[in-house]
Amino acid sequence: MLGTMVFALLVGGHALYRHTLQALVEGKAVSCAAQEPRPHRILGKSEVVHLGEHRELIFDAKVDSGAHTSSIHATELETFTREGALFVRFKTLDHQGRERVLERLVSQVRQVRSASGISQRYYFREIVWIDDVSYDVEVNLADRSQLSKKMLIGKNLLERGYLVDTSKSYVATEAASLR
Repeated sequence: MLGTMVFALLVGGHALYRHTLQALVEGKAVSCAAQEPRPHRILGKSEVVHLGEHRELIFDAKVDSGAHTSSIHATELETFTREGALFVRFKTLDHQGRERVLERLVSQVRQVRSASGISQRYYFREIVWIDDVSYDVEVNLADRSQLSKKMLIGKNLLERGYLVDTSKSYVATEAASLR
């Protein structure tokens, strides 16, 4: 019965927090009020986002509900090991034209099918800011030199409570500038 109850809550769109799930497993009472979903926030088909703990990179990002994972522009990829862990070093160009060389700990390497074909991609964790909210999400690297948007926001970030209005651009960006 518990499995059915948890499944019903998840299917109903309610967010279960780890401590709430543990309480359910242990048979403890849980307030349903704590399970109310947060209201959805709206994004346009493009948004300005920041990357990094201190918001050091700015990207004019394409919002793509068909992409599984968020992706940032990278060239000159070079892998290396440090203390037995795989890292990737790469160049990126943000929205303000600042070229940066970054190093990130690789979480996985996968083959990805995209509009430009099948390629090997390096994945890592990154802090992505939309408006004043930060998210720790998995991001992959892709050469987006021929594309106008150097970052792509995928489902792995959109599933954090966002809806996309494809008839508009910069919905969250404009809302933030009005505050």
